[in-house]
Amino acid sequence: MFFKTHLVIAFFFVLIFFQHIENPIIFLPVVFFATIIPDIDNRFSKIGHHKIFRIFNFFIRHRGVIHSFTFLAIISIFIFLFFKEILIPFTAAYSLHLILDGFTKKGIKPLYPLKKEMKWKIKTGGIIETVLFIIFFLVDLLLIAKKFNVL
Repeated sequence: MFFKTHLVIAFFFVLIFFQHIENPIIFLPVVFFATIIPDIDNRFSKIGHHKIFRIFNFFIRHRGVIHSFTFLAIISIFIFLFFKEILIPFTAAYSLHLILDGFTKKGIKPLYPLKKEMKWKIKTGGIIETVLFIIFFLVDLLLIAKKFNVL
């Protein structure tokens, strides 16, 4: 899925659970960062095209190890040991990215290096993704309007 689709869906979940978030100043940036970080291995992605991340493009295949719950588990252990306050938003957003990409035709290998794939029928950039983006974008706007009593 595209960057924008990942963001509007992640933002939807932030809005749904906003009342339970203790520190939104930390929570929001972590969610948005963790939502896009799995695409660091794609040289065409919003994050992966930056020169600093080209090393990932060279050594790691897109939707390989970084697009796995195996990799997420390893990162989560590190975060748990050193940055506990960001563990929940990071793992939730990263997991959401993986799940969403698991619905695409290309899919992911959730337990990399195992070969078993998780994939479905949504074409990245296709009509279904576009409709999902529009729906979540509009719902996000409605939730924001409701939060600020605009409606």
